Amino acid sequence: MNDIEFKDFMIFDVKETGDYAELKIKKEDLGDFLHPENAYIIINQDIKRIYFWKGARAPVRKRFLGSRIATELQGEIMKAGFKRCKIVTIDQGEELEEFLNIFGLESMDVAEKLEDKRYIRNIEKEEIRITNILSTKVESSSKLGEIKNFLDEDEQIICNKSSLVSLKDNWLKLLLKNKKYKRRLKRTSDASKLELKEYKNTYVITNKKIISHSIFNKYFDFSEIPNYAIEIKGEGEIIILDQRELRSFEIEEFSDGYDIWFNAKPIEKGDYIFPFERLTLEEYRKLINALDNNFIAEIPEKIKKITYIRKRL
Repeated sequence: MNDIEFKDFMIFDVKETGDYAELKIKKEDLGDFLHPENAYIIINQDIKRIYFWKGARAPVRKRFLGSRIATELQGEIMKAGFKRCKIVTIDQGEELEEFLNIFGLESMDVAEKLEDKRYIRNIEKEEIRITNILSTKVESSSKLGEIKNFLDEDEQIICNKSSLVSLKDNWLKLLLKNKKYKRRLKRTSDASKLELKEYKNTYVITNKKIISHSIFNKYFDFSEIPNYAIEIKGEGEIIILDQRELRSFEIEEFSDGYDIWFNAKPIEKGDYIFPFERLTLEEYRKLINALDNNFIAEIPEKIKKITYIRKRL
């Protein structure tokens, strides 16, 4: 990977092929994208750090290749005229306090708080500046963090996914052509005023709920869904569906993944609530495994335009 335009913050996904791809995400959203089965190179030039983050279930090959890639990027950064960045290895569940602080994160899968780290201060002003940044925890605007505020004490997140949607000039016109969206979409005049930029959607399955957190939810009509089946939180962007009231879902296949539309009472086919969009095959399988066993939810060998899966009663 050559001719990289280096920025203050960058994150690269390590591939088992030895390649690496930049992920277009914001620094404050990092916590929503770290996945236990992946490894990432995270560059933060403001504090002269290259973090090599290793998920607890990341393949051995990704762990091995990630170290080499971090060293390669360290050299490329210097060639581009920037100062040398220190490489710091981070293991999921054993994160350094400086890493958690700078990105506003909590340690993953660790019950006890990590011991405080002692920093060796250099008399140079630049080192003092960096130490002050690392010892101050920032407030994260993570959507996943907002969702956690609405979970019960005994509730566990089984799987979650975040994705970015980039709005183009004709986005609303195209959306209204889709009967599933058109049936639910309301306040189109307000929706048309949305700024044309990237928006993040976060989807969560717990042992009790199905949750969608998206700016677009506030423009959908959920009035036909009984109050005992669905909750609307915040400013209307967080929609929480009680898994016990889930009656069916529909799968729509695209070249780049699957859309899942969840349906609540009444049972009628096409009673759409909200979608989980652009799931990979692996993510789709995890979602199915997370749902109630009473679903006939085996993945068909060939998925047609729409496949309807209904709950056994």
